[in-house]
Amino acid sequence: MRRIVKSLFRRCGMLPLFDVLHFCGDFLMHTPQNAFFRLRYPGRSIPPLRWVHETYRCDLGRYWEDGRMTADEVIGRIRPFLSQHPEGWNVLDWGCGTGRITRHLPDMPEVGSVTGADVHAGMIGWNQWHLSGIRFIQLPDTPPVPLPSGQFHVVIGISVLTHIPADRQRVWLDEMHRLLHPAGVFLFTTHGSAFDRLMNRTERDQLHETGCITQSYPESGHRMMTTLHDARILSSWLSESFEILCMIEGKSDTGAAGGQDLWILRRR
Repeated sequence: MRRIVKSLFRRCGMLPLFDVLHFCGDFLMHTPQNAFFRLRYPGRSIPPLRWVHETYRCDLGRYWEDGRMTADEVIGRIRPFLSQHPEGWNVLDWGCGTGRITRHLPDMPEVGSVTGADVHAGMIGWNQWHLSGIRFIQLPDTPPVPLPSGQFHVVIGISVLTHIPADRQRVWLDEMHRLLHPAGVFLFTTHGSAFDRLMNRTERDQLHETGCITQSYPESGHRMMTTLHDARILSSWLSESFEILCMIEGKSDTGAAGGQDLWILRRR
């Protein structure tokens, strides 16, 4: 039902209003359990709920636990493809948002240092103030990123390309290639065939012709901006610069990345 309502608001050019209403409903629905969470864990740093909603949902218990589980799952999926480094892996969480996953990465035994990066200045500022032991940087809307080449053994991009406009996809993939260590591994997710339901017939035809389309929103990078990929065409793009180590289609394995396609690449 939510998808149908969202589609109607999008067709009417009223997605910002839908986002406000969606947040209000999400906030009210989870208010009792969020109050309990804060009482039970008074020392945990939790970002403003408006940002929690934008990057996940207003359920603080699931926000915390799913972030920890995702960090563990991501490292577990990378482990077979990357040898241990004496000082631990240097990890970049690209599109870190409020640090839902980032904050848990230093707890992983293979991880040495962690950098979180995002275009949202407010979220990066909050992270810098509240999440110690992790470096955070604000990203520009388009590359280059103010970081040296070949620095990261691991680059993670969970639900990042899914909210970047179609015309910036290639430059950001090239930038992740530049930042990745020559033997490094890049794990990211995309909206694949499991999300065909979000498109009308014209959009599906365009996707299969171009490989990538964006359902626009006034604010770039916002959760209401949705970018979808044709896995066959994306695979062709990626093969120019990366070796595709693993691709799990979200339509056939919804548990891998919540229905998104999951990709693991190595720099050529």
